[in-house]
Amino acid sequence: MDGKKVYTLFSSSDGNCVYFKNGKNEYLIDCGVSARSCEAALNSLGTSLAKIKAVFITHEHTDHIRGLEMLCKHFLLPVYAPAASFKGITACAPHAACFLRPLQPDAAVTLDGATVTPFATPHDSAASCGFCVDLDGVKFGLGTDMGYVTKSAARALGGCRAVIIESNHDIEMLKNGDYPQSVKARILGSRGHLSNDACAAFVPYLAQTGAVSLVLAHLSPRNNTPRAAFAASFSSLTEKGAAVRADFGEGDVRLAVAPACGICEVM
Repeated sequence: MDGKKVYTLFSSSDGNCVYFKNGKNEYLIDCGVSARSCEAALNSLGTSLAKIKAVFITHEHTDHIRGLEMLCKHFLLPVYAPAASFKGITACAPHAACFLRPLQPDAAVTLDGATVTPFATPHDSAASCGFCVDLDGVKFGLGTDMGYVTKSAARALGGCRAVIIESNHDIEMLKNGDYPQSVKARILGSRGHLSNDACAAFVPYLAQTGAVSLVLAHLSPRNNTPRAAFAASFSSLTEKGAAVRADFGEGDVRLAVAPACGICEVM
């Protein structure tokens, strides 16, 4: 594990960004906050945007690409994203146009120190994907922004040592909240977001197939709480016999909740 690091920098419906490195090779998944905020977060880890070699984009929604315009304006680096998302990305980040590289589901992108394989996710965007990332034999996965866990997502995330997995909303909080009915229906639909319950039903499979670190991500600030998300997955894991820990100490699997703004070590 020496030199292999993964952190969430920002994780919520307001903005998402994941940093990973293998030795001297450093990358981002999404840049859904300002480039200045991303730079400050990276500085706290002893690095900077100038050291990033590439950015991988899950889809074109603003909470995943907000900082991309300034990032592409000041740094020459490839931006990998689903081809169907290009139009939406360039509408928000015109400077990204000449840096975009298309991603195809299940087609790996091999760069120095990392092999990144996207898998399609069902979400209400032009296209959307999660990632399985192989860092010289050590794998981590990211699965957010999906209305349900597809067979291809389960296949991609199964066997990963660490997984960043969406636990977006508490169903009752959402149903009783002040969102318009159309928005509630979208979030709850098959192209919306994973609820705490849906995430909790899936995490035992991840633990059973090799995950030792699970990070709950992309929480809604209005329809969820870290306590509710953690409790749902904790209960599900323990009911299946897993010994759950809150840090990297003893136990079968470490369970954590990524803060909306703040560093969370994934592995």
